[in-house]
Amino acid sequence: MQRIEVQRQLGNRIVTREDGRRLRDLIERGLNSPPVVVDFEGLQVTSVSFFDEAFGALALRMGDTKLLDDVRFERMDKFDLALVKDIISSRAREAKARRTLMT
Repeated sequence: MQRIEVQRQLGNRIVTREDGRRLRDLIERGLNSPPVVVDFEGLQVTSVSFFDEAFGALALRMGDTKLLDDVRFERMDKFDLALVKDIISSRAREAKARRTLMT
């Protein structure tokens, strides 16, 4: 199990896609031995770009069920959590639609 303390490891100002990519890289390294705990203590992010790059990209590759099984969110603002779940769901549907078109 890996624990990512977002504020300590990425800082207070995390809003860009680049910031999201940095978080995704940390998560991907931890997925070798899930679960990965992502701790958002002290942060309210509210950035679609950041969350889409961090979690949407993972959902495209892993699907929503596997992602939510392997990645745990702790101390996340309730609005941020709702946004993340919406992004994950949307990207998982997109991945499924792409697979359907390819068959």
